[in-house]
Amino acid sequence: EYERWKGELGLLRTFWARKEVRLALLGIEEGSELQGVLRVLKVPFSERKRWGGKGGERGEIQDIFLHPFDAEGLKALLVGAERVLSHNGLLDFGISEWKKTYWEALEMLGFSPYARSVLIAWDTEREIPKAGNPDVEIRFASLEMKRVLRRIQQSSWGFFIPPDFERQDVLLAFLDGQPVGSAYLNRSTHHIDFGVHVRREFQRRRVGTAILREALRLCRERGAQRMFVTRVLRAITKINESDRIAVRFYLDCGGAILREYRGFRRKKRPRPMKIPPLSKF
Repeated sequence: EYERWKGELGLLRTFWARKEVRLALLGIEEGSELQGVLRVLKVPFSERKRWGGKGGERGEIQDIFLHPFDAEGLKALLVGAERVLSHNGLLDFGISEWKKTYWEALEMLGFSPYARSVLIAWDTEREIPKAGNPDVEIRFASLEMKRVLRRIQQSSWGFFIPPDFERQDVLLAFLDGQPVGSAYLNRSTHHIDFGVHVRREFQRRRVGTAILREALRLCRERGAQRMFVTRVLRAITKINESDRIAVRFYLDCGGAILREYRGFRRKKRPRPMKIPPLSKF
């Protein structure tokens, strides 16, 4: 069930959620007891230019669990994962991790953070604490409305990601007869893919809140226990103002931080990074 959910999240194309193929599920034993596991994946290599790598695919290591946690056990699991990746011709790889203890251990093993994102969730049994603009009307968008969606996203964050109408319900917000906001609600994952977007001139008029409330209503109607959204942070060592506003908006609307994902990779000269905690947002 988890891998199906992760597979559907691949629409996001983020460092920890993109189209994936599982190469192996590795485990480590202590005596006759299973001490730890991780997943070894093959994913598209969208970071190729920044990393200076080759090929269209890279390795990815995720879902590391050790009980009890042991740094030597982690090292042994990673050695095994690298062997699997090398056997499959994947010399470049990343590690996505959301547990703080593991972040520290990975840095001790020579891996450095290269990306950061936040997974936020809502309990569908609870209402969003803020009221939406009562004058906003939410409709389902159609294929013919891509130009409208493009205008909204380009105003909101500067570029456009087309929706997948087969897998996403595309919500379109109207105010004063104009299309002013949008969101893509994934029917399988109950995740708002790529977030909520509102044209700049209509922001701070509770349009985004109205969209969130409708998305949560749909998730509840479909029997989902939680609704999700992911924010990929634009900077690692500082707080980007756009990220701060977006994260604050979701939290003020009743969302709770479920996980903070950090992407790690091996560098020739790793150096410690001072990463501001999410509480600073």
